[in-house]
Amino acid sequence: MLPTMKIGDIDVTRLIVGTNPFTGKSHLDKKTDDDMKSYFSEEKIFEMLKKCEDAGINSVQSRGSMPVMGILSKYRASGGKLLWLAQTGKSYSTFDEELDELMKHSPAAVCIHGELADDLYMAGEIDKLGGLLEKIRRKNIPCGICAHFPEVLAYSEEKGLSPDYYMASLYNLSQPDRSHDVDPVGERFEVSDIPKMYKVIRELSAPTVALKILGAGRRCTDQNEVRNAFIEAFSSMKPGDGVLVGMFDKYDDQPMLNARYTKEAIRIAEGK
Repeated sequence: MLPTMKIGDIDVTRLIVGTNPFTGKSHLDKKTDDDMKSYFSEEKIFEMLKKCEDAGINSVQSRGSMPVMGILSKYRASGGKLLWLAQTGKSYSTFDEELDELMKHSPAAVCIHGELADDLYMAGEIDKLGGLLEKIRRKNIPCGICAHFPEVLAYSEEKGLSPDYYMASLYNLSQPDRSHDVDPVGERFEVSDIPKMYKVIRELSAPTVALKILGAGRRCTDQNEVRNAFIEAFSSMKPGDGVLVGMFDKYDDQPMLNARYTKEAIRIAEGK
């Protein structure tokens, strides 16, 4: 198994597989969306998740919604061993209902959706974040906060909300002028966001999972660029932090490659 980090009392590999590709959400362009959608049948999803296990990955992360939640449940029921790190839905008004539903699928941990946390911040209602975290905590499960705004994570630290883990997007896609809603062709990924989020990650008191380290394909010109992004990530974070990477294995064995880059990057970060 790959090196692990602690989320609550569970050991989670420092490389976690994401599920956006399964539903054709590339965050890149329509051509890639369509390619993912046509490729990822349920059978292909199961095959790739097994590749992740074989590569030493022990955890998968997704939003707590169908169809992915159901597919992951079927995969584990068929013998798959990946831990499921769940994200809540994006709506504050339906938070309780959605949390109850995803608990039926046995998540290993639950994180407040990044867009929900960001929306509360932009609406001046970030004080509601602690209450949402407590609702997860009452389920007797590790709880987390995800955000695209570094300020959301800094607020959690300032107020002592004490989540078991954080999830942090290197790109602030919640900025109103950058979202997919503004430009259906694809979001604006601003490179200047990266050092700002890494700085905050290093200051967080809980283990943190970095999102979008590859810029949703924008930092994947070749395998050397991918490798360098992994090295940058693990060298820019705290010991015991991890990364979440969506994987599309149609053209390359991305689980195997990403696992290799993770092990190398951790060795470099530790000075070995």
